[in-house]
This record gives sequence, structure tokens and C-alpha cells, in this order.
Amino acid sequence: MKRKVLFVVTYFDCGGINRALQNLLNRIDIDRYIIDVFGMQPDGMFANQLSNCRVLPRHLLLSALMARFSTQKGCMRLLSLVVKIINRVTGGYFGESIKRRSALKLKNNNYDTVVAFSEGAPTSFVSHMGHLNAVAWVHCDYASYRALNGDIDESSIYNGFKRIVCVAKYPMQSFLSFYPQLTSRTTYIYNIMDDSMMISLSKVPINESFCNDYFNLVSVGRLDPVKRLSIVPELAKQIIDAGCNIRWFIIGPRGGTLDEFEKLIKSISEYKLSEFVFYLGEKENPYAYMARADLLVNTSISEACPYVINEAKILHTPVVCTDFGSASEFVNDEIGFVSPIEGIAGVIINFINDKNLQERIGHSIQSFYYDNTILLEQVYQVLD
Repeated sequence: MKRKVLFVVTYFDCGGINRALQNLLNRIDIDRYIIDVFGMQPDGMFANQLSNCRVLPRHLLLSALMARFSTQKGCMRLLSLVVKIINRVTGGYFGESIKRRSALKLKNNNYDTVVAFSEGAPTSFVSHMGHLNAVAWVHCDYASYRALNGDIDESSIYNGFKRIVCVAKYPMQSFLSFYPQLTSRTTYIYNIMDDSMMISLSKVPINESFCNDYFNLVSVGRLDPVKRLSIVPELAKQIIDAGCNIRWFIIGPRGGTLDEFEKLIKSISEYKLSEFVFYLGEKENPYAYMARADLLVNTSISEACPYVINEAKILHTPVVCTDFGSASEFVNDEIGFVSPIEGIAGVIINFINDKNLQERIGHSIQSFYYDNTILLEQVYQVLD
């Protein structure tokens, strides 16, 4: 008999978590599982891009509570405003009541396994179910997550989960440094990658020109302080001043606030780089850009399992990334470089000027293959 599994996410917008879920569902054995997916605020492009599952309808009050107010329109915007005001007046009690009631309603569907597919809101939400086979998926460097969220202690929440899955070894160690009592329940499983889908989409034509007269750089990620993409113009200026002809394309949504976007646009203007640095916004198919790039550049302060780096490797595009905690798990000198942010420009300059280095890495990365077989079996063990 097929097992019935529920996955809970916060939103369906662009990002590594939803991309990870999409790839997992593309690969999952539908002869073994019936999958439902619930978005606490079910807006975003991935709502219509998830296969082998049923996307559950929105819970109106929960959706209004979780909505980014600035993105809502009409009656939904008004409802969101009212719900958020009442929640604030009640000191958060109203919001917790909404989450608890909607979680218990989902529990009535008698799932065999319930997965909170992200730290934060989904994990808190699933904890209200009190499900005996609940799984928490941690996609972050938990130390950074704690620092960004006021050093919150979530031990009472995670104690209610049967299994905790981290997306790499380093974030697992980070998580367990706060909750060592959960060691026996915690493991790590790298993200499933749908390599055939990525390779197919990478061949789709794009509007932007990747000119052979330039060395083409691509960075992919939401405009969020942790991704640090507003530093790109400063790095680009250093590289251009060193005599390198580059074009740098930035792909990703603006994120939760306008700060990073405004910093990026202002910096492009101040350094007079409008002909060299291009913010393309959110793209449903970033693979067509990544595959055409000469180098993928990741400037993040923190990453757990850097999704975009694995995508670049699958597309055989060399990588340079900052020295975040898990970097050495995913990048070695056969596919690219790891460097502190202060040294990134120098690494890129050296790579552009050293044709032998380009040839060596370009040749070695051609043999990279991402094997999902063992990872899927690990996932099935958790879901069963």
C-alpha cells in the first residue's frame, strides 16, 4: 500500500528550498507514495511547477497571516492587514491560533508521514500537529539562522520530531551544536538534483547576449543580505580595473526588503557599470544562463547545501564561492575555487588571465556527475 506523505513549505516563490522540493518530487517513486504539498502562503511560481503531487488549496486566514503585505492586492490585501493587526494586538496569540487550527485540520487527512520542508515557519506549523512520524528538514546553517532570529531556542519544537534531516554535513554539525540531545534523531542528506531537467532547460534560447568578446559571469540568488549580491559592482570594478573584459549577470528575486536591490542598483550607477553589470530579475529558467556562463560566482555569507553551486556543476560551469562553512563539501580545485570575499576579485582575475587553468578546470568539470540513487534511498528511509 502506498504511503501518504504531506510536505509543508512557507511559500512557493523562487528559491533553493522550493527548487529542492521540485527536484525531489520529479524523482520520487509514485508507486510508493501519494504526495500532498501545502503552502502556508501558496503564492509563487512553483505552485504550478510541482509534479507527482497534489498542491492543497490555501487556508484563507493562514495565507493572510503569512502574506507579504506589499505583494497583496484587493480584498486579500485588506484581509491580510486586518489579520496582522489583530495578531499584533493579541500579542501573537491570534496567529498561533490560526496555525494550530489549520495544522490540526490537515492532520485529519491521516498522513503516514508529515514533513516540515524548511526550518522556521513550516517546522513550527507541523509541530502543532503532534504527528508521531513528523520529519523536520533543515536547509540552513543553523548558527546563522539563530543569529538572524534573535538567538531563539527551538528545542521544544524539535523535540516533537521523530527525524531531523539537514542538507549537508556542516549544517548538521551546526544544528547539533545547539541541540546535542537530538543527535540520534538527526542525519544529513544532500539535495536531490534533477539533472536531466536542468540540462534540457539549459539549451533553451535566451534574450541576453553572452558575447565571446567578454568573460561572462553569472550569480544566482535572491537579493537578500545573506547572499551579499549588492557587492557585485564593487568586485566587477576591481576586475575591470585589472584590464579584464567582463559582463556580470545577476539573476534572482528582490527578496523580502528593497534594501539589497537599492544597494545593488545604486552601486552599479556609482561605479558606472551599467554596460557591464546587469540585474535580470527572477527567471523561471536560470539554467540557460548558468550553462552559457564562463564562471558561476557565489558571494554568500552563509549557505547550507548551496543549490546553485550544484546546479552549475551539473551544467559543467566552473564555480568560485566564498568560504562559508559548507563550501569545502561542494567545491574543490577540480571544479573551481573557494575564497574569502576579500579575495574573490583576485581569484576571478587570475582565472580570466590563466588560459591553462581555464582549460584544466573546464576539462575536469566535464566529468562531474551527480548521483541521486543513494540520496533517494536515504529519503525513502526517512519517509517510511
